[in-house]
Amino acid sequence: MQANAYSPYALKDLHQAIDLMDRKISYSTTLEAFESQAAREAHLRKLSTKRAALVKSALTLAALGVRCDPKFLPRSFIHLAQEKTKSVPNGPAVAPAEGTRELSGSRRKRR
Repeated sequence: MQANAYSPYALKDLHQAIDLMDRKISYSTTLEAFESQAAREAHLRKLSTKRAALVKSALTLAALGVRCDPKFLPRSFIHLAQEKTKSVPNGPAVAPAEGTRELSGSRRKRR
């Protein structure tokens, strides 16, 4: 029996898998030795295809409203999340309620 695929835990697992794929792609690009450039490109294409499927699944879950803590986002998604929060305008400024006073930098001593 399959677990609920619309849970935050499934999204967290997808994010971890995407992060792992990112690390594998980085390793294959920089350190791993291949017999030929064609073999390297084929391997990178295979990893990129797997990553693309994981990203599509994660974005689908997020679009369905599954929430996940931002600390679990893959490193490659962090800049996207930061851009998204920057593009959201701040709400209207709220004035202090009547009967309250704003705190200033200097405070008087009470006797």
